[in-house]
Amino acid sequence: MTGPGARGAELESLEVDLLLEGVARQWGFDLRSRSRPQLLRRLRRHLREERLDSFSALQARVLHDAEALDALLRTLSCTAPALFSEAAFFRDFRARVVPVLRTWPSVRVWHAGCGTGEDTYALAILLQEEGLWGRCRLYASDASEGLLADARTGVLPLPTQEDAQRYLEAGGKAALSDYYTRDGNWALLQPKLRDSIFFTQHNLATDGSFNEFHVIVCRDTLLTFNRALHDHVHGRLFESLARFGFLCLGRKESLTRTPHAGAYEVLEGCGRIFRRVA
Repeated sequence: MTGPGARGAELESLEVDLLLEGVARQWGFDLRSRSRPQLLRRLRRHLREERLDSFSALQARVLHDAEALDALLRTLSCTAPALFSEAAFFRDFRARVVPVLRTWPSVRVWHAGCGTGEDTYALAILLQEEGLWGRCRLYASDASEGLLADARTGVLPLPTQEDAQRYLEAGGKAALSDYYTRDGNWALLQPKLRDSIFFTQHNLATDGSFNEFHVIVCRDTLLTFNRALHDHVHGRLFESLARFGFLCLGRKESLTRTPHAGAYEVLEGCGRIFRRVA
């Protein structure tokens, strides 16, 4: 006999399936291939924040309200909440990747899954400090137009002392405050940073490659995908990365058991920075 707890779980699973199906059919965002346990945790958190009683209620709201959809996508986003959120990554990038980039006449960088742009702007600051900004073209993409709209403004919550400390730990060569103007509790990033980044909507799950890049940063995004979508997106990144280019993943992400794992070598001591060698 099936108990009340099991029946509740089955009903929740059915409601989530219908929610995801509705979002895919109404808005074209296919979230059905996301890692189910992680997706459920974030959906439940979103349900609490929206003060709704069920996923059916969330479905009704999301299907009829584009702003409700954006709120949902924000919850599901894995983007960094602050500038230089992982100092070690930026320090390794500066030490190991930048010297190679200096030897190339021009550099195209793609930040896939940029969210509201904190890591994108951190990367722009780093490239500027290393004298590469003038010959770099930085593309930043996300599936959510709402997140991109925020990113394009170049307005972020005012950095804290912890943010400034992480910037220095990442090898920062100035003061983090040199890169923004304070406006109350907000930071307005320098126009020369904001205006030189090409933000564009791109869905890793459904859209194809749109250029060839020398560096692809895709950190903590693949974690949310199931194995099939994970492998599919890795294929897309491989197609988009020039030979001898660099692929930067998140701390908990790996190329192990991915279709093109043999085409990369890991930069020793860098954790999750890989170089395409084949």
